Amino acid sequence: MARPADGGGALPRCGPPALILAVGVRGSASTWAFNVARELAEAALGSGRVAACFANTPADLAAAAAGGAACVVCKTHGMAGLARLSGQEGTRLIVTIRDPRDAVLSLIGRFGAPPPAALRGVAESCNAVLGCAARDTPVLRYEDGFFEQAETVAQLAQHLGLQVAAAEQTRIFAAWRTASVRAFAATVPTLPAGRLVDDGATFCFDRLTQVHRTHIGDGRVGKWRDRFGPAARADLVRVFGPFLGRFGYPPE
Repeated sequence: MARPADGGGALPRCGPPALILAVGVRGSASTWAFNVARELAEAALGSGRVAACFANTPADLAAAAAGGAACVVCKTHGMAGLARLSGQEGTRLIVTIRDPRDAVLSLIGRFGAPPPAALRGVAESCNAVLGCAARDTPVLRYEDGFFEQAETVAQLAQHLGLQVAAAEQTRIFAAWRTASVRAFAATVPTLPAGRLVDDGATFCFDRLTQVHRTHIGDGRVGKWRDRFGPAARADLVRVFGPFLGRFGYPPE
């Protein structure tokens, strides 16, 4: 797993977390981190003691926690109060990042998002990451291919303070490799009504895993160099400059 965002030692561990936040730039394999964390928590604590959700607002998170689960695993691209929440005792934070210029193209390509909407969505998620990754939080970088490395599962289990057998970690890794997710995504439209969210146009995804029908793109790194001309690239640097500088992405 990647080095802590600002150096320093590991956060003190005081038993299993009450809240796991998977905070990511859109298109950065944050769904992978969310589901691996969810399955690790279920393996360690029991599936009946874990709730999982996607949250755009604190109310979304509160609704998931209302059932009294021992641990809530939450995927988010940003919501009010996120920085404060991520620093609370009992919370573990996982951060995933990607070059935002590639992330914009990912949203356009996978979901047909209009470019202004894709730009806005990625920018908002970058701001969320910048707001809560200032501690000694490990940062998972899409370009490193963390989602295809078995050791990432073990590192996440350790980071989250969850005791999970090696055989179970191996099963979780196999279930969430790119090929496995691609195969599952193709079956999403056939899921039971209670699992399926389908607006008949843009979105068709699994409520539990957050896997979309069009979940896996080409995964190519640096495709923004081919797709954006000089003027557009300069505009993107102006929008994403603080994020690019903070995480060491080159402006050109």
